[in-house]
Amino acid sequence: MLLDDYLSRRGVRDDCEISLVMPFGTPVPPSPDTSAALLTAFAERGIEFVPGRRVSSLDPGRNVAVLDDGAELPYDLFLGVPKHRAPDVVLESGMATDGYIAVDSRTLETRFADVYAVGDVATVGVPKAGVFSEGAARVVAVSLIARVQGGEQPPAYDGRGACYVEFGAGRVGRVDVDFLSGPKPTGTFQEPSRVLVAEKQHFGASRSARWFNH
Repeated sequence: MLLDDYLSRRGVRDDCEISLVMPFGTPVPPSPDTSAALLTAFAERGIEFVPGRRVSSLDPGRNVAVLDDGAELPYDLFLGVPKHRAPDVVLESGMATDGYIAVDSRTLETRFADVYAVGDVATVGVPKAGVFSEGAARVVAVSLIARVQGGEQPPAYDGRGACYVEFGAGRVGRVDVDFLSGPKPTGTFQEPSRVLVAEKQHFGASRSARWFNH
């Protein structure tokens, strides 16, 4: 939808087609309300949603994206999310099984004594996104401090996080998701608003200051 905004500002939106290909059946499976809001927004903007498909290869000579069912989508600009994989240093360490480090989702402990894994390298059962890595790392940090100081261990990692959703036209929504507390992942949608625009900006600025001191 940000691309829709950009092309509209350039005055060329009517000359362009936008397609979104996803392996999921809906944009945000844990939150039907978020998915419904996104599908409505796509329809209003003439954005084609292609569910349940992956891009298996690109043919740059013909400017064609080939889907996993053999269908082809022509493109002038292709924006893709690469397949997630652990870095070579992790794969070569001997810690990984089937490409990732297995962990206890509640504690982030690996099968190696005193070794924890968080983030994209670990099989936690949550999306590979920074907000989940941050939450998992916090549990590990508090756990290690408790061990050193003799305090109580922290509650188990809950797999909760918030994801900001750009709706274009200066509007931002939010979905709060919970992947580990219940029998299945759930999500709660907050409608796009100016308040959430400011909240998202603060979220990014606070992390930049905390991690990079600027």
